[in-house]
Amino acid sequence: MMFNIAFRILALSLVVVSSQAQCPEVSSASADIPCTPDAIQKLLPGCGFTTQVIVQACKDASYDFGELSNLHYQFDKAYMDGGTIWNDGKAGEASATESRITKALETIGSNSVVNWPEYEALQEYVGPDQTPYMSNFNFTDGSCDLNTVMCCFIEDRDDGETIPDNSEVCTHDLRDSRRSNHINRGWAEFDNNANTYCTGFTFSSDGNDVTNRFKGNSLLDLSFRNTVENGYVKNIPGAPMCACIEQMPTVTNAACRSVQAGGESLTYSVINGQLVVESITAKVSYGACVDDLLDHAKSTHGIDLSDHLVKSCDEPKEAILNEKFWVPTQITNNYEYISEEWELVAGMGTTPWPIRTDDASLAEYDREFREKLGKPPFLVRRYCESCVESHRDIYYKRITELPAELNFFDLLMNNWFNTPGNAHHTDFELYSSVDDAVKGVGEWNYCNFNDAKVGFPRDCGPYRKTNGQWNSYVRRVSTGRFNAQHHGFYILKDPNTIVM
Repeated sequence: MMFNIAFRILALSLVVVSSQAQCPEVSSASADIPCTPDAIQKLLPGCGFTTQVIVQACKDASYDFGELSNLHYQFDKAYMDGGTIWNDGKAGEASATESRITKALETIGSNSVVNWPEYEALQEYVGPDQTPYMSNFNFTDGSCDLNTVMCCFIEDRDDGETIPDNSEVCTHDLRDSRRSNHINRGWAEFDNNANTYCTGFTFSSDGNDVTNRFKGNSLLDLSFRNTVENGYVKNIPGAPMCACIEQMPTVTNAACRSVQAGGESLTYSVINGQLVVESITAKVSYGACVDDLLDHAKSTHGIDLSDHLVKSCDEPKEAILNEKFWVPTQITNNYEYISEEWELVAGMGTTPWPIRTDDASLAEYDREFREKLGKPPFLVRRYCESCVESHRDIYYKRITELPAELNFFDLLMNNWFNTPGNAHHTDFELYSSVDDAVKGVGEWNYCNFNDAKVGFPRDCGPYRKTNGQWNSYVRRVSTGRFNAQHHGFYILKDPNTIVM
């Protein structure tokens, strides 16, 4: 299927300067020069165009970053923070919008100039005298003084693929990215039990330098390209996915990208002392740096990133403990890393995956749930961090076909009944490990049912009745009677992963 990409007609910059006899009248002339103050002042020495005038003219002839997706500020901001269907969906689910980015990478990103992210929608919030930058890439508030952008991805949305692991995540001051995580103050220390791929670019402070003039192109390459072409998605919890490095967590390494541009030319006019830059073209290419981001920034631009890119997490972790007067304790942590073969379908507490509980939504959940589960036998797993040990990890093994009249999703979430078609030892068994479920040994001996608004597994237990380990998304209960506040339901992404 072909998608017609309609890019805007370039808005021409009309900048009034005082008329001078030495300034020639020019109509749509071409020049093989970069669009920089130095180059244009040499080309038109008698016109007296100031640096500010020329920079604005070049900017207005370039492509706005927001036009790449054409989905407006809220989408671009949410994407850079790790949201939107591009991050939350699977490969191909956003093909219509992503095809625009693919086209932009092939055209605008390769033969023109992309502006740094500014959005007219933000102008009323920042004031008329401020540039309306996206908060992730704001040059005016001190959060982007190191001229370095980094993206850290933690998932690959392509089925069966694992994202390259090139970095450990150490610590993060949540206030540094409060406009992304919406937390005014807080701190995080990470245990590094998931793959993380960090990559970035750095640019010169010199406005004439290629890395500065094409930094918008570099951002397109670093962010959108990695998602659309490589499938890299999702942010480190509590941090944006892509932002100036001052807003990102401290990590041990980041790959490095660079931009090159040649064959630059522009078309311009000068009419009655007014400068119009009509178009800018260049041959733009991207590639990996020779060094990692830390060494490249230091050797190329003299930028010290050692506070953000460290050799080991030991020092920043110790520093944050000392700074906040935190003392390690021996409190038991029941958290368990759930391997990537399992897909979270519902959860609450420390595993938040909220669901709607109206009848229409529950019916839709059930339809999707059945499609993913396939034919019996299949497994549904609940991991409950706050439950007693015997109920921390439970595997529901379905033996018989699901009756059409049964809302199987609601059965597990809210209403654990034995009819229709949910009889213990006949339609299902419960196990405490996946190995037991596969082998069919060690099934639970006790189950009860039929208490409205009480979900899985009511008082079922391996040997006897066990109270207070059930979940419910429709019933409020005091924590004294209810231990399943922190749990998640999981199903296999590929039902054929485990053969029973």
